[in-house]
Amino acid sequence: MSQKPFYGWIVVSALSVAGGFTMSMGIGNFGVFVTPMQETLDIGSTSFGLGLTARLIGFAASGPIIGGILDRYGARGPLSITVVVFGASVVSLGQIQTGWQMVALQMFMGMLGFWGSTSLYFTVMASQWFIRKRGKAMSIMFVGFPAGIAVSAPVTQALIDAFGWRDAWTILGITGSTVVLVIARLVLRNRPEDMGLVPDGAPRTQHAGVGNACLYAYQTEHSWTLHDAVRTGAFWRMAVAFGTLMFGMSAIGLFWVPYFIDHGFAPSMAAWALSAYATSQAGTSILLAPLVDRYQPRFLAMFGYASFFAAFLLMMNATVAWQLFTAAALGGAGVGSGMLLQAHMWPGYFGRANIGRIRGAALPLSLTFSGVGSAATGFIFDATNSYAPAWWTAVALLVVGAALLVVTPKPMTAMERAAAEAEGGS
Repeated sequence: MSQKPFYGWIVVSALSVAGGFTMSMGIGNFGVFVTPMQETLDIGSTSFGLGLTARLIGFAASGPIIGGILDRYGARGPLSITVVVFGASVVSLGQIQTGWQMVALQMFMGMLGFWGSTSLYFTVMASQWFIRKRGKAMSIMFVGFPAGIAVSAPVTQALIDAFGWRDAWTILGITGSTVVLVIARLVLRNRPEDMGLVPDGAPRTQHAGVGNACLYAYQTEHSWTLHDAVRTGAFWRMAVAFGTLMFGMSAIGLFWVPYFIDHGFAPSMAAWALSAYATSQAGTSILLAPLVDRYQPRFLAMFGYASFFAAFLLMMNATVAWQLFTAAALGGAGVGSGMLLQAHMWPGYFGRANIGRIRGAALPLSLTFSGVGSAATGFIFDATNSYAPAWWTAVALLVVGAALLVVTPKPMTAMERAAAEAEGGS
């Protein structure tokens, strides 16, 4: 008799689709709106940078609260409620008249907990369903986020061209929230235990140590408490290291399209380059899937940092189309591998039981880098008419982040540390 596919694969596939639609709701495609909104509202780049910073402040502030809620109640119910409010907020962006209204809305939207692949609703739920195959599962889930950018960037530009930016916000807000709500209610489930299953699909009737690695991992994975996790150096180094990656993402993410438009590229080409950036993220996730569960992720992440570093250098000197798209591909590969490995490393290092609280506690520090990146880039451009100072800062921070991550192995539990000390003393 054939065995049904493990439902966890359906969950992570559904999370991938849902995550992709959230990216179309002003997360991955916000930069496409910058130029048309500036022309109508007469607001500078600083306002858009502050808007992104405000969203990140809201996201960071609510992270510990949302993480605790998800650990206690699961993600399905909270996601169903917040995505409806989030969709209404996106629609409201089409009605703003001033810069401060945009900043206020962005902060509120951040407090709802949506910020691409770092959104706890998606990473916490995926972490609950897998342990031994978590790397592969995270790769599948992560593909949807850059795919959402790849599709939504040119679609958003087409909607703006056809209906104007105000109606484009309305269409994207209603469509995205409806799709995610349907997926949450009909497909998603919080944990395998809710369906009489265990992580990775191991039957409950089998016992650890009898040829079943999935169930063995389920029974032996150590889940850290938040109190113990924050006392490790790994927690703080990872938070800073991934924060430097987020600084780079925010420094270019919002201003990618207007930067290349200012340098003589057509708006449609700049939007397609953003799509290539996202496509490269998705492709990188697929290519890394077989490697993440085999090799230490902190070493695999070096590929991402190096790619992102090269993308900045090429982007600042791009004058022709092939340079534009090559920079996009390199940037996508860097961000794709970095964010995938971040989603994998946190539960891999600290277990799944309290991962919402632990990720939520790390978000304020990581997102501080991201918030500073967008605000500083907008301010510097308005003051100097150049993005270069902010982007050179991002390059330097990438070097620092890579160095921190490579010296951050998985922390040892008290039992493992005692065993290592005993072995060393023997």
